[in-house]
Order: sequence, then C-alpha cells, then structure tokens
Amino acid sequence: MTALDLFLPLAKVDLDRRLVTGVATAETPDRSGEIFDYVSSKPYFEKWSAEAAAASGGKSLGAVRAMHNSVAAGKLTDIAFDDDAKHVTVCAKIVDDDEWRKVQEGVYTGFSQGGRYVKRWADPDTGLIRYTAEPHEISLVDLPCIPDATFDVVKGGVIEKRGFASRGEATDPALDEDPDMGDDDCDADKGEFSSAEREKDAEEGVAMPDGSYPIRSAKDVENAVRDYYRSDKKPDVKAHIIARAKAIGAESALPDEWMATADKAAALSSLPGALRAPDALAKAAAALTHAAVKLDRATAENARLRKALDDLTPTLADMKKRVAALEAQPLPAKAALRALTKTADGGDETLVSADDAVKRLASLPAHERALALTKLSLANPAPPRF
Repeated sequence: MTALDLFLPLAKVDLDRRLVTGVATAETPDRSGEIFDYVSSKPYFEKWSAEAAAASGGKSLGAVRAMHNSVAAGKLTDIAFDDDAKHVTVCAKIVDDDEWRKVQEGVYTGFSQGGRYVKRWADPDTGLIRYTAEPHEISLVDLPCIPDATFDVVKGGVIEKRGFASRGEATDPALDEDPDMGDDDCDADKGEFSSAEREKDAEEGVAMPDGSYPIRSAKDVENAVRDYYRSDKKPDVKAHIIARAKAIGAESALPDEWMATADKAAALSSLPGALRAPDALAKAAAALTHAAVKLDRATAENARLRKALDDLTPTLADMKKRVAALEAQPLPAKAALRALTKTADGGDETLVSADDAVKRLASLPAHERALALTKLSLANPAPPRF
C-alpha cells in the first residue's frame, strides 16, 4: 500500500455556512488492516496545518480536495486534536459549487486523509501494521456507507438527520468495475451549465424540463445512469435517459433491464391513440412542469429586482433631501474688484510740491523724518555715477 486510505464518515453539514464537520483521522484499523498511530502522527498534522495557515495568512488551516484529485474543494477552518479519543476532528468550508452540491445530496459520505507514510511497524497487540502519517490534504470521498448511516444537517439553526446517497442498488455491473469512478466524472448535472444553457437544453429536449440531466453523448448516458441510481430514482428521469439514449444511438450505454422496459414502452406506443393516453398525459405533465419552472425563475428574478429597488429607495430619498437642502441655501454675495495704480496705492493723499515736502519733513520728529527719507530713496533710486 503506497497511499493513506483511512475513511471516516461525515458527522455534520451546515447548509447556511457551507461547513462540513467530521473526524479526519483516528487511531483505528482501516480497510487495509493498518492502524493510524495518533501520538507519532500528531506533530506532522500540526506542522501541516501551521504551514497552510502561514501560507494563506491564516485563511486556511489545510487543503481540502475531492476524491484525492486535484480539485480544490475548499479549506479547513478548524482542526482539533483529541488526545483522549486519539482522533483529529476538522471543520471544512466547501467553496466549489459542484463539490458542495454533492455534499448537500449526501453523495460524499466521509473524509479521507491523503499524504505519505513516515514509517510503519508491526503492532504487537493487534498483529496489524501501525503507521505514522504525514498529511498533504484532506479529501471528501464517496465510499458507500453502511445501511442506515446518517449525518446531521443544520439549516437556519434547525438540525435534522439525513441519509447518505447509496450506489449499492445499482444493477449494472459496469457501474462497479472502476472503484475510482466518482461524481467528478458526472457530466449529466445541471450545475455545470448556465441557466440560459439549461433552459435551451430543456426546450430542445436534450435535458429535463428543469435543465437537469443534459445528455448529448454515450458518456453522458453512463453518467446519467450512475447519477440516477445515486439519487431518488424518479421514473421521469429514467424515461428521459432512455429517450435520449435512443435519440443519439447510445442504447448500448443503458443497463440491459432498462432496454427491456424501453421495448415494452415501444410496443405500447404502437397501440391506437386511445390506448396511448398515458403517453399524452406524460407529455402534458412535462410541458406543465417546464412552464412552472420558467414561472418560478421569473418570480425569483422579480423578487430579486424588488429587493434591489427596496435597498436603493432609502439612498435615493436621502440624496433628494440633500439636494433640496443645497438648493435652499442663499447664494454667496457677489464681490466687486477694482485695480489700483502704483501712485494710488499709498492712500488718498494728494501730490505736494517739493517745498511743501521739505517743510513737512522738517516738521517731523527725527526718527519719522529718517523713515520717510528712507522710503523716498527706495521709491526713487538714483542711477549710479561711476
């Protein structure tokens, strides 16, 4: 064994905050007959989390991936070490929309640690192999859970129990040939397309009336069959998959028992119109469903626009009051400017003769006379004589 492979089920999912909580690893025998050694592995987990926190500026305490692939599903927001129980509990925030949908649907059932073995040795008490682990990431995985396994779902402060999705009831052996086949291969999912594309596919009959299960190729048929077994197994979904498989010539991608059912349906379609009333009703129901979906979308868009208008109304009212207040203020007084000549820039005194000026200077005290003569000389500088 070259990779860590300890699976532990999810415990709680917070739908409001996109948080998933569970035990990431524990000192318990795994599926390969090995035991995680908590004491020797704890320092490696602490170092890995501290390095992630330093690299992200404290925003992430560790990488969270999907199915041990390169998909960056989210990040750890909390990690706790229980020395008594000898397990590591984590809380992960899932930011990838596709991976979060799989968590909501109960497709992902647990955490699995990914990393490397630091060392391995025989455990004398159990006869199994004990190992020290150095983590590189924590992954969401979809290993089938035991029957009746559940997890807590929190929404709006209310906690409810939900069951995990199961693929154990699939009857097509091809579905179980590849153990690494995961939901990230599932292309028949409406979340991967824009709302306009989903609506277009629904109108053209490529997808269901709500835009789900778009099928254009044999691979899409295989993915849709697998997703059908993991979901609610609705009859209309099965009928859509069969119809699309026939339309694109990919009947070989359908399970054998599905083809038998399709043959019976084809036989019924050859009956007179009065005997094919259920088929007409089914088409009418599909059309009504499609119309209801479009109405729901229009209602949601209308509600969004109303909310945006309500949010802007107080701001607009405040701006209107401010404009009215500005308009009510009086205009500033107008100022008149006039230019003065240098000769007039000394006051309103009239020009005097030289004799009068001498007499006036003689009548001044000594210090005032000196100041007046200084000003006069500065105002009328004499040209140099050399």
